[in-house]
Amino acid sequence: MKITDQVIAYLKGSPPDDGRSVIELSHKDSPVIRPYSEGLHVCYLVDKGQTYEYIQNRHLEEDGISPDELHQIGLRNLKGLIAQRNAKVQPHGNVFAFLAGGDFEASIMLLDEFWEGEFRKFVTGKLATVIPARDVLAFCDADSANGIAELQEVINRVWPTGNHLVSNNIYVRQPTGWRVLLLPR
Repeated sequence: MKITDQVIAYLKGSPPDDGRSVIELSHKDSPVIRPYSEGLHVCYLVDKGQTYEYIQNRHLEEDGISPDELHQIGLRNLKGLIAQRNAKVQPHGNVFAFLAGGDFEASIMLLDEFWEGEFRKFVTGKLATVIPARDVLAFCDADSANGIAELQEVINRVWPTGNHLVSNNIYVRQPTGWRVLLLPR
């Protein structure tokens, strides 16, 4: 079995562009990273038991697949992983939490079929979501002022001291993808 057959798509926050130097890696040793939405990127992981290993560009070369093929495999495997975990949606006030055993809740943002299928049982209007950490995903109707305020509270509870932080933005689902909701200041 090729290592790329085992990949799971994983949503990560973009690193801050604060001018600090980062580790320079060759192209072959660099992780495969796909831009997703404002402040978000997709990486690809392989479950090694107690840890996850990032897929690097050299793995694509070794297995003879393209980044687009890797992405499709990663999405399929993410969907399969969630199906094995007894995932559920839990209402809480004006928002809904998606629970799936940790690590990949935020990555569900990548799976259109959840947003247009399963989550439509809870929200019929525009969807808004937060993913402050990899194991936290909450959503509500984007037109609900109380729901948006509660999503902001979720961010405030997790950010900035949480583990495996992803984003402190609220995202709204558009026909062309997710966009950051700009709140009045």
